[in-house]
Amino acid sequence: MSSTVGQEIMNLIQEHGLITFAQFMRACLYSPKGGFYSARSSSISAHFGTSPTMHPVFGALIARQLEQMWQIMGEPAVFHLIEVGSGDGSLAWSIMDACQRMTPRFAEALRYVAADYQPVPLQSPVHTLDLSNGPGDWAPSVRQDTTPRVQQVKAEGLRSFRNVAGCILCNELIDNFPVHRFCIRDGRVQEVYVTLAGGELTEMVDEPSTPGIEKRLTSLGLSLPEGHRGEVNLAMEDWIDQVSESLDRGFVLTIDYGQSGADLYSPRNAQGTLVCHRRHAVGDDPYRNIGEQDITCQVDFTSLRMLGERYGLATVGYTTQTRFLANLGFHTFLDAQQPHGRSTARTELSRIAMMTLVDPSEYGDFKVLAQARGNGLDSELLGFAKDAATPTR
Repeated sequence: MSSTVGQEIMNLIQEHGLITFAQFMRACLYSPKGGFYSARSSSISAHFGTSPTMHPVFGALIARQLEQMWQIMGEPAVFHLIEVGSGDGSLAWSIMDACQRMTPRFAEALRYVAADYQPVPLQSPVHTLDLSNGPGDWAPSVRQDTTPRVQQVKAEGLRSFRNVAGCILCNELIDNFPVHRFCIRDGRVQEVYVTLAGGELTEMVDEPSTPGIEKRLTSLGLSLPEGHRGEVNLAMEDWIDQVSESLDRGFVLTIDYGQSGADLYSPRNAQGTLVCHRRHAVGDDPYRNIGEQDITCQVDFTSLRMLGERYGLATVGYTTQTRFLANLGFHTFLDAQQPHGRSTARTELSRIAMMTLVDPSEYGDFKVLAQARGNGLDSELLGFAKDAATPTR
């Protein structure tokens, strides 16, 4: 346990008697006194992987989608790309590198802003795509003459951004928003709080701290059985509000793991979807290793879409990551993998890394949501072609 974060949590409980799980989760992840994301005492990649860190083809394919968005907007001289939760910059590097190599006109217009709660110096990836011999050749070194023009800023969200014309991008961001936990007891929605018993963290069930929990569940038309437990991400509404205030015209591209509301709160998830990650091990106990493990919950994409529409963001695409990447040419990149002086083993490792992006048991079942604000942006997006099945969950 991070003693400073643990003490902060205990102080809050001693002051209030109990705290919501959202308060607890916020301290664990974002406390300046040693939260998991604020401390950055070790590389986040040492705890878990993400699509951008698996293979740079992920960023190259997103670059194709971004270029089309730019074209739909009339190829403006400046296209802002705000990536919120940019981490170590892996996605920024791969997107900018691909744009400079494949679409130099778009690269000239692109203004990339990498925003993060606690930014770390942008690190060039260990591997990048070498497009000189085809659409997806993989090279074990970074081209030294490539200097991605990425502006790095410290920001918790989008409050400091206004009049954005382009795209707001977030990959595995919303699953880390602090959530409220609930359970159905005596036929009523009750909230699960965090308190102390015998000096140890424990849970207590009581009346909800906010009517927003039951309101969210009601909006999904749910009738949950006795004993059902789950999480509600109320912070999504503040996020959508920030997006609507920041985005003047353009798109929002959200990539995360989650399901429709009906599936998220189905009997299959009767105990919720909260998961902890520490040193590539997966657990379900958020009260251990405080400040030293990630805590995530699956995203309710139904609510995210509904909130977007309420705030003026039209849904223009929704599919799985597998379908999204396939529509953008994933298999062309995959088929182009050739040794070109590399060992057969290294080439095969590259193919395996690429396949994790579309494997449903890895990242393939992640969902991709595109929303738009402004007139004339309803053209079909490449990643969401009509032949791509809309995910049922």
